[in-house]
Amino acid sequence: MATNKNTSKNTSKNTAKGDKTMATKSNEKNNKKSDSEKFAELANIRVPKALRILKSISALADAERYDYTDEQTVAILTALKNAVDEVAQCFENGGKKDEETFRI
Repeated sequence: MATNKNTSKNTSKNTAKGDKTMATKSNEKNNKKSDSEKFAELANIRVPKALRILKSISALADAERYDYTDEQTVAILTALKNAVDEVAQCFENGGKKDEETFRI
């Protein structure tokens, strides 16, 4: 009989947990963020992060702390400009990258 009581208690606990899990899943569906909300949320995280990184890169320009060549400066600036151009192109094309085309 003790086993039946324990089994009964476990079943009750599992049912209660199952109800809670199902209720949580139901709430998640109702609370699902729109694409616009997801975009804003991610942009508010990623853009400040990128700006902080750019600021740290600009600290490399301190000639009193670092020794660098003009070629290194050009390489860094070219890479950053190309990356910004790619981001701009993605926004212009609705997130789709232009495929490279070959012409003679």
